[in-house]
Amino acid sequence: MENEQHENNALAIADAETRSFELIQRQAKMLSASTLVPKDFIGNVANCAIAINVAKRTRLDPLMVAQNLAIIHGRPSWSATALIGMINSCGRYSPLRFVFDDEDAPSSCYAVATDKQSGQELKGEKITLEMAKKEGWSTKNGSKWLTMPGQMLRYRAASFWSRAYASDLSLGFYTQDEVRDFAEPPRNVTPISPITGNKKIEVEPEPEPEPEVIEVTNADVLWGDPEPVKETPKLQRRKSLQELIDESEEV
Repeated sequence: MENEQHENNALAIADAETRSFELIQRQAKMLSASTLVPKDFIGNVANCAIAINVAKRTRLDPLMVAQNLAIIHGRPSWSATALIGMINSCGRYSPLRFVFDDEDAPSSCYAVATDKQSGQELKGEKITLEMAKKEGWSTKNGSKWLTMPGQMLRYRAASFWSRAYASDLSLGFYTQDEVRDFAEPPRNVTPISPITGNKKIEVEPEPEPEPEVIEVTNADVLWGDPEPVKETPKLQRRKSLQELIDESEEV
């Protein structure tokens, strides 16, 4: 009786999972046909299904997740503004505050919020422009750390705070700016010459020389008699033993 009940429960669970999977597929297909989602999700049912799964785990709207979840170097990442909004709207903490060392020309920033249940103030790690330089964030071409340092300090401070105190909200995902800053440049696999230090260049093999063609004109015949053509001596056939015996008898 117990085994039968266990099998029935297993079948019921499998049936529920199948129905849920089919529902996610239909939702993902509809979402992928929309023009309101980024290019990583348009026409991509699999990416849309993942976005719906993330929406269920974070209790967010699937369209909101698809609009703010970017796939960079194969890794899903949140937009910084969406991450701040998720923290402020979850109801567990007070809205994030950003503390700068100088409001006019900031060089450091940290995020702070209060846990509503315990009343404890939660202070995040301080992010500085010196840190951004040492980590290589601000030395990349087109880096926004050079043009809008205050905004980048705020975004990075919020990301560090979320991973320290609310990683369940972001599922541990990095922000889009972080993934771009942390991503290593593509490696150059071209072999290097140990002598010159320069890149080896594949040298194409030289073509085989064509046979020299000597043209014979009428002038060559008139100004000199052609040399007689030497006939190739014929190879003498080796006589057999019987032929040698016959010749000796004749003698």
